[in-house]
Amino acid sequence: MPNGILVASLTGSGVDTWTLWLKIMATGATATLSTLMVVFTWALYRNRDREAPVALHFTIANMAATVYVSGDIAVRICLLEGTLESVMLPYRLSLAAVVIALAALICLQQVLRRRQIPGPRLAVVYAVGAGLAVLLWVRHPAMIIASDRFTTSDVGVFADYGSAATLFFVACLLLFAITAYRILRRAHRADGTLVWRMTVFGFSVFFLAGVHDTFRELGVELLPFSALTLGCALFQIGAFAAMAIHYSRTLHERTHHDHQLRRLADKATRDPLSGLFNRAYLENRLDSLAAAAKGGLLFVDLDHFKAVNDRFGHDHGDRLILAVAEQIRQSMRDEDIACRWGGDEFVIFLAEAGVTAAQPVADRLLRAFAAIQLPGAVGLDVSASMGFAELADGDWRITLQRADQALYRAKAGGRNRLAVARPVSG
Repeated sequence: MPNGILVASLTGSGVDTWTLWLKIMATGATATLSTLMVVFTWALYRNRDREAPVALHFTIANMAATVYVSGDIAVRICLLEGTLESVMLPYRLSLAAVVIALAALICLQQVLRRRQIPGPRLAVVYAVGAGLAVLLWVRHPAMIIASDRFTTSDVGVFADYGSAATLFFVACLLLFAITAYRILRRAHRADGTLVWRMTVFGFSVFFLAGVHDTFRELGVELLPFSALTLGCALFQIGAFAAMAIHYSRTLHERTHHDHQLRRLADKATRDPLSGLFNRAYLENRLDSLAAAAKGGLLFVDLDHFKAVNDRFGHDHGDRLILAVAEQIRQSMRDEDIACRWGGDEFVIFLAEAGVTAAQPVADRLLRAFAAIQLPGAVGLDVSASMGFAELADGDWRITLQRADQALYRAKAGGRNRLAVARPVSG
């Protein structure tokens, strides 16, 4: 058995019981974080987030770490219960988990460097890791583990290593050092000192715990317990917090970006004065209606609006447009679409509404308009003439013409009322 090679964090027989409970809590923490990372990664892929590949490989590393610390606890329990024949199973599982975790960290570093790295290239890394993990189950003097025999002492549990063990562990150590350095260097370049500090903290604790356990292999006991399991748990907590902070910033940036896009969209589709949709938006929506769509168009024209501007000024005229638009908005259903057609004219698409449904809507609007009061406009009476036509022409433009004709009949009939277009002949 080569000296200086430590089976990472496997508990020795001289460890107190309280250490076992501490490691059980650490195992619970790693399992919980792994579960959270699975849910987190699923959400990222569902939302097609560009950081999803990063989360995927980090999650795989966390799941391997969970298997690792669980194997550590299982070995300790086997020693406490005296079931020594079962020690090598969790022993091998822990070592195999270390190899898979290392493969995931290598893939993580590659994805951090280039998001669009080909999948087959990453699959090769995992395939090599899986192959090395399988070798841990082969018992041969020339392999990593020579037999199922092991020894225990106050400083650890040691397998019967084969001649390839030294090369295996040295290669893993070098790969981990190189990968950790590259990840830390990339974290240092990233924005946000807090994320950088937490990443350095997690890797530092992980590294120091490994150095401590290596000294235990050499017989130098700095602490009365194996530290790598606890170091792994602290590393996961720090790394998960760093990713959570990073993603919260990403969400903030995305929310800000969405708000900007929404404001731009509103500028393109909304009338700046009334806040209702503009004419172009309604035309596009009506163009997209199916030929068999049901509903109708309600054409609204304020009565004597020019006199309002002449009597009270254009500022009051603008305020009146805004007040009328608000009453229209409150009187609409979610499926209806209202727009300011131009000047003091409004067009409302009443979805799935026929002649019988248009009259209550018109009555509600007329009552709401009559109740409008503008400061500084004493004696202002607000009313509107309306025309309604049901979609039955095969072309909404023809329907709007019929609604406009009905509107003029409402004006001719005394204003402040609704007139319904005559049914389509034929």
